[in-house]
Amino acid sequence: MKTNIVYKKLNVLYLVMFLITGIAGVMQPITVYAEELIVKETTHINAPAKAVWALVGGFKALDRWHPAIVSSTLLGTGTEIGDIRVLTLADNMEVVERLEFYDEHAMTFRYQILESPLPVDNYHASVTVKSAEDGMAIVIWQSSFKAADASNDEAKQIINNIYLAGFESLAELFK
Repeated sequence: MKTNIVYKKLNVLYLVMFLITGIAGVMQPITVYAEELIVKETTHINAPAKAVWALVGGFKALDRWHPAIVSSTLLGTGTEIGDIRVLTLADNMEVVERLEFYDEHAMTFRYQILESPLPVDNYHASVTVKSAEDGMAIVIWQSSFKAADASNDEAKQIINNIYLAGFESLAELFK
């Protein structure tokens, strides 16, 4: 009797394996997809939104206000979908990004990282500048991505620190 129960359990196990793999008795690795992560930072800048957008809104302008960027090279106008920017970091590493959306009137743009030393995959981000009621600017930098070669927490912390360093520098420029 116990033998029949064991065989029944094995048959159920083989059936489950067959349903998962399509091949009875052969266990295939199951792909586990990384969790999509989201980082969003917001800051208030003591300047009118249009003045902040004039600095932040240029797709090529990141080297003018972010301390980690040594130079920025633009392939395109900086306002057309598909334009490419190549950011050079202090250690001569490069980040290649593609513009996905640009709206001068709404003071927002979206971009995607194509190549980067950062521990992220499928990274898409947006930068938006809005007017606050007190005449200050609100800058929102947000992204979604998957961690690569790092834990979720490590990848989120790295991206968060990049945003905060940029905001700190931006605030200093408008003091």
